[in-house]
Amino acid sequence: MTKNLFLGIVLMVPMTAWPANAADNLKPRLIVQITADQLRGDLLDRYRAALPNGFGRIEAQGYWIHEGIVDHALTLSFPGHATLATGMNPAHHGLTGNEWWVEKDGKWGEIDVSQDKRYKVIDAPKRQGVSAVNLLAPTLGEWTKSVNPRAKSVALGTGNPIPVAYAGHHANAAYWYDASINEFTTSTYYATKLAPWVAAFNKGALASFQKRVWTLTVPDEQLSLAAPDDDPNERFGRNNTFPHAYAAEARPASGGTLPTEFSVWWDGTPLKDEALLALAAKAVDAEKLGQGDVVDYLAIDLGSTDDVGHDFGPFSLEQFDTLKRLDRALGEFLDHLDAAVGKGRYVLALSADHGVIDPTDPGVNGRILRPAELEALLDRIEQVATEDSLTEETLKEKIVAVLKNSDFVADAYTEERLAQPSSDPFIRLYANVMRRGLTTNFPLWTKRERPHHPARYNIIVRFKENMVIDAAAAVHGSPYAQDRLVPIIFAGAGIHHGEEAAGARTVDVAPTLAAAAGIPTPKGLDGHPVPAALLTR
Repeated sequence: MTKNLFLGIVLMVPMTAWPANAADNLKPRLIVQITADQLRGDLLDRYRAALPNGFGRIEAQGYWIHEGIVDHALTLSFPGHATLATGMNPAHHGLTGNEWWVEKDGKWGEIDVSQDKRYKVIDAPKRQGVSAVNLLAPTLGEWTKSVNPRAKSVALGTGNPIPVAYAGHHANAAYWYDASINEFTTSTYYATKLAPWVAAFNKGALASFQKRVWTLTVPDEQLSLAAPDDDPNERFGRNNTFPHAYAAEARPASGGTLPTEFSVWWDGTPLKDEALLALAAKAVDAEKLGQGDVVDYLAIDLGSTDDVGHDFGPFSLEQFDTLKRLDRALGEFLDHLDAAVGKGRYVLALSADHGVIDPTDPGVNGRILRPAELEALLDRIEQVATEDSLTEETLKEKIVAVLKNSDFVADAYTEERLAQPSSDPFIRLYANVMRRGLTTNFPLWTKRERPHHPARYNIIVRFKENMVIDAAAAVHGSPYAQDRLVPIIFAGAGIHHGEEAAGARTVDVAPTLAAAAGIPTPKGLDGHPVPAALLTR
């Protein structure tokens, strides 16, 4: 894909516009932020006619930027979600990776950016809890509560524990599905026990969504819109066709001894997001979101698009079926909002944290990087780091030289280099995701103890385009177009009707929602309201 993403954001004249109706002029009482993890910008275009319910309604009634831009490198989940939630780039909101490479108990290794040993997961007391302690910026939900303490902020999701990025430091509720205990739960950072409506859902309605077969719902006449169902790239050629039955897919892989737990299998299907959207409707009712005289906030993280995308790829029949199921469930959820909150009394955004590469299209000189290649490169760095008595500055230079000598590495960036002015567009993208002293080991993942991993020295690596790690059928994380183009759609109160090819970044989503709802934003945000999307400009 050859697209120039580095010439800045140019607002384009809307291609289609619908007249505003009277309801658009009502002040919203609820902000709804929906994120479909790993939803590429071209997927909603590809399946536009086949998704008439939830997605179709939002597209037709809202303002659709077809190719919104993720304006940072390391296109990973936590950086992307927190950017959507805070209006800040990762370098400023702090969650610059999913993991960081740190020293712990005398050894170097990775830790999850949300892990916090001071807390526990409710109903799983032996598991380490999570918190927003590493999030340096307030979220949109916190902005609403700063305006009025009576405002409620609720974050729900199936990407464990991504709702932390939206809930932030002060939320009324933050819940996510945890396959290890087969329920929606939270960390004691947010609550000491489950809210009654969550506990009731776990004990009752959840079971109705936990079918043991994932069947195909795409009608025959639409099958040709997706890739063939038996593409060998999907799930590495194993269990890659419909129907997907737990009884068949629970069998251990070659060399394995234990079957997959049902909840783990179910966690990799879109069935979990059908449950999530039903839980979100329960949250609206139980917490009376949008039903008072203040502006409340509800964030929904749809994680199945990421799980299915990793396993099968963006254009797979499985991902198409996932979107079909989400379209129906999202339509039902919007109907519920209309009844409970009122038509025109809420404002909504739909976007994604990142895109993903198409595994069926390796691109020019593209290939899969096997773990042995990464380990061999890291072995060479360990050798360089221990062979001489070097100053840290000289050692960094040597590590960068070794990295850049690899045939799959395009560049390697020290934090000092990223702090300098540069005309190199990648410098800005990586500077937007650098946090001093805390660097991810991605994409040089390793299962070995690596005391001299480049991340220890705050060095970030950029692979050449179309060079992808052998971590799943489809992967993301690069600074290239396929990973950085996502849909951005605003709809509801205060939103203009129209669409444009480009013109916004994911960092602009929270400020635009705030502007539509009349919520003041903190000073110094990296993002800005999208003028073309707002009725009042």
